[in-house]
Order: sequence, then structure tokens, then C-alpha cells
Amino acid sequence: MCQKNIIVNRFIKFCIVGALGFVVDAAAFYLLMDIAPSLIIARLFAFWLAATATWIGNRKFTFASATKQQPWRQWQKHMLSAHGGGGINLFVFYLLVDSTGIPVAFCCGIALALIANFALANKFVFKPQ
Repeated sequence: MCQKNIIVNRFIKFCIVGALGFVVDAAAFYLLMDIAPSLIIARLFAFWLAATATWIGNRKFTFASATKQQPWRQWQKHMLSAHGGGGINLFVFYLLVDSTGIPVAFCCGIALALIANFALANKFVFKPQ
């Protein structure tokens, strides 16, 4: 398979894992919002659970053929990149929301964070063989 097809295939798998991560995020937040000391604490724990779920999914599914690093170190790299993507998402939303409205700002933030997270996963978290 040519390199372009491999990247497209990985990106599609990455999006599938991300969609499942969204389900974990939403479900965890819903379950935690009544028992956590605050909504922000519930949100943080839900994010961390979702990010861990996407790490597992990407490790086993998207980047299964990539060199396996020590899991703890790889998880740390994944969490660092997930937080970076989250920062990009929020920053783009903040920059655009007044001029474009909530839906456009929301989608642009997600799209740029998706691209950044995929690039980081490909080159930093899951090093190719």
C-alpha cells in the first residue's frame, strides 16, 4: 500500500476512535456531573477518561503496526498531545466565536485540533516503524 493510502487509512481510523472517545467523554461527564465537587472537575475527569480511551483505541487499532513503546511513556505523550489539541480547540473557538458565531467557531476549533492531534499521534506518540 502506498504511503498516501496508509495515512488516509490511519486518519479514518483515528476519526473512528475519536468518535468513540466522544461517546466516552459525554457518558463520563453525564455520570460525573452529579457526584463531582464541581462541573469543571467532572469535565476534567471525563476528558481524561476519554483521552485514555482514545489512546487505547489508537494503540490497538489506528497505529497497531507502529513501534510499541513502553505503555506508560506512550500514554504520557498521548495525554500531552491531547491537552495540546484541546488548547488549540479552545483558542480557535475563542478567536472566532465573535466574528463567525458559535457553530462555525466550534467546528473550526474541532477541525484544527483534529489535524494537530493526528499529526502529533503520527509523529510523536506512535512512532512509525
